[in-house]
Amino acid sequence: MTKVGIALGGGGVAGCAHIGALCALEEAGIQIDCLAGSSAGAIIAALYAYGYSAKELMEMVPNITKRYLDYDYHAFLTKLIKRNFKIQGVIKGKRFHDLIANLTQYAHIAELNFPLALLSTDLKQARQVMFISQPLANPCSELDVITDIQLAKAVQASISIPVLFKPVMHKGRVLVDGGVMDNCPISAVRALGADKVIAVDLVFADPLDSIDSLFSILSRVVSINLAIQAKYTTRQADIVLHPEVGSVGLLDFSKLTTCIEAGYEYTQKRMREIKGALTMTDGNHPTARTPIKHVYNLEK
Repeated sequence: MTKVGIALGGGGVAGCAHIGALCALEEAGIQIDCLAGSSAGAIIAALYAYGYSAKELMEMVPNITKRYLDYDYHAFLTKLIKRNFKIQGVIKGKRFHDLIANLTQYAHIAELNFPLALLSTDLKQARQVMFISQPLANPCSELDVITDIQLAKAVQASISIPVLFKPVMHKGRVLVDGGVMDNCPISAVRALGADKVIAVDLVFADPLDSIDSLFSILSRVVSINLAIQAKYTTRQADIVLHPEVGSVGLLDFSKLTTCIEAGYEYTQKRMREIKGALTMTDGNHPTARTPIKHVYNLEK
């Protein structure tokens, strides 16, 4: 029986398009058997694998705002004034970690009953790190596999963009954003045993009218490199989705709902192609998520 996996790539706030894509797939009756996420995609992948439906995520995620970004300007300025250049990141990441931990009841990734892989990068060893919930069907010697970690901490590591977020320390490792080495984790989905892979890639490097700030220059350099990376990695997928989210800043939380809608509408338009690429057969799939029983509660 065909085993379907989805790779959710990074893209900052644009990653909310993943929710819309998952919702459209659910409505079309396409069951997902395994899931991998990198950077922003790790957030959605983790919550979905934990048991939240796409519709629950559509209600939940728009309530996540900038208040969950704990900027550490005081430490940044203090170290800058003292010329202590051991500045690890402007955002501590603890608030976001605590948010995910609460939503997943402080579960460890190995406790999930759904095949999940989240990617990160070990800066010290220059190695790709994969957090997995179950043993890999197709092991790879080129990366380090970790199962003993809290799900929220794995997500935090996967989204920790260098310099912007502080790295996550775990058993001697210095972990940063998964997109540094693999922004759209198609190979991770294959390693989980997927026969067919749907990749949701949110990287665009279209021409810009102007680049007028240090942050815009850094963002542009990153997007160009990721776009080049995607040309090669996405070839491994059976079908690649590029939701048309438009111009969205990395942390532009005002565009959350817009990105969700864009992902939903785009995936619906391509549903015939998706089903053709998957060549799905009737019958029960070997794996299925267990719906969670508790009710989430985010302050509005």
